[in-house]
Amino acid sequence: TWFAEFCRHAAAERFFRPLVSALHDRGAKVLVEGIEQSTHLRVALDGGVDLMQGFYLARPALAGTVFDEEPLPIDRLLGMASNVVPLFG
Repeated sequence: TWFAEFCRHAAAERFFRPLVSALHDRGAKVLVEGIEQSTHLRVALDGGVDLMQGFYLARPALAGTVFDEEPLPIDRLLGMASNVVPLFG
């Protein structure tokens, strides 16, 4: 819930990237939990985080479940490619 509340404030979003950068400078990897909407995903991506998890990306699975390791279609998750039709390739 912390990250969802954080994403509701434009000023907080502007603070996030420098915070992530400072943690990277110290050798840390940054994990954001609670990605539940495309807005949360955009803030995490814009912030440069290393790892993300949440219901918007994948539902929880039982321990031992084999899951798809293919990359997620970020443009579609952000709602950017819903009407794009590739003509070549």
